[in-house]
Amino acid sequence: MIARVNFLVKLMSQNQINQVRQLSRKLVRELGILQLNNNQARKTPSHWHALIEIAKEPDITISKLGQLLLLSTSATSRIVNALLKDELVKFGDSLDKREKYIFLTDEGKKVIENIDEFSNIRVKGAFEFLTQTEQEEIIQAMQKYANALEKSRVLREQVKILTLSTSRAIRKQIVTMIEKIQIQEFSLVIPANVNAGVIKAEDEYYYNNSYNFWYAVDDQGKVIGCIGLKKLDNNHAEIKKFFVDSTYRGKGVAQKLMMTLMKAAIKHNFNIIYLGTVNILQAAQRFYEKYGFVRINKQQLPKEFVLCPLDTEFFQGKVEVVHDRLTQGLK
Repeated sequence: MIARVNFLVKLMSQNQINQVRQLSRKLVRELGILQLNNNQARKTPSHWHALIEIAKEPDITISKLGQLLLLSTSATSRIVNALLKDELVKFGDSLDKREKYIFLTDEGKKVIENIDEFSNIRVKGAFEFLTQTEQEEIIQAMQKYANALEKSRVLREQVKILTLSTSRAIRKQIVTMIEKIQIQEFSLVIPANVNAGVIKAEDEYYYNNSYNFWYAVDDQGKVIGCIGLKKLDNNHAEIKKFFVDSTYRGKGVAQKLMMTLMKAAIKHNFNIIYLGTVNILQAAQRFYEKYGFVRINKQQLPKEFVLCPLDTEFFQGKVEVVHDRLTQGLK
């Protein structure tokens, strides 16, 4: 099971989150970013952002450009190739023979001038309706929000998903994290040895020559999440011990853990996945439903499913469906 949203998200209502998203979309529309495509239908906002970054840093490489755009090298290469084809950029030699610098052509410089003029008119036009103080407040607020988004992204990128080893110390750290969530956060009365399966992982999670239990760590190596895949029969499996530390909820850690599990489920040829959770963990249930799990009665569980005394709600999901939804969500 997975616990509820983290403390920071608790400070925001869903209505506030929706407002931020709606306002972000409105900013994109009103700044005219979508309208930049009118003259060259094959271009997307990513192309214009790439062109702007190249203009700001003439000696830029594809790898550096990809880092700035938060895109993969292959995706960045496709964008650069499209700009090359339209003769908006060109390559130049660099000190590193493995990569070349990207420069704007004269035509590319003209496009940048048009983009600047296009955008400046909208920003200046909007600021005419604001006082000097309001203008400064908006710039400061936008800077704070952009920095917060960056910090959240970096935090997600630092998280690593590891496969359980024979280390007893790691297993104890995982159990400690689980019990902290169960007891301290949700005041659950847990039966003795309810988490013993993690310590004795060979009994439940070792099959097909691999451990099918994973844990997440932060950049300091601290255990911040875990998930296990228990085999029921050749076609069915169960998700067990799905937990994420409160500090890391809402930051994509749960999705990464679930995706790791689903990839293993496909590898092992499982078709259906089952799980049990506790009624008070409402956010966990919404998470499961979001990614394709459906609620079922206890009587619908396969006979191999061993009931946990804590669980009151049960779900099943088709591996292919859950995997596809996770894939779309992680893009």
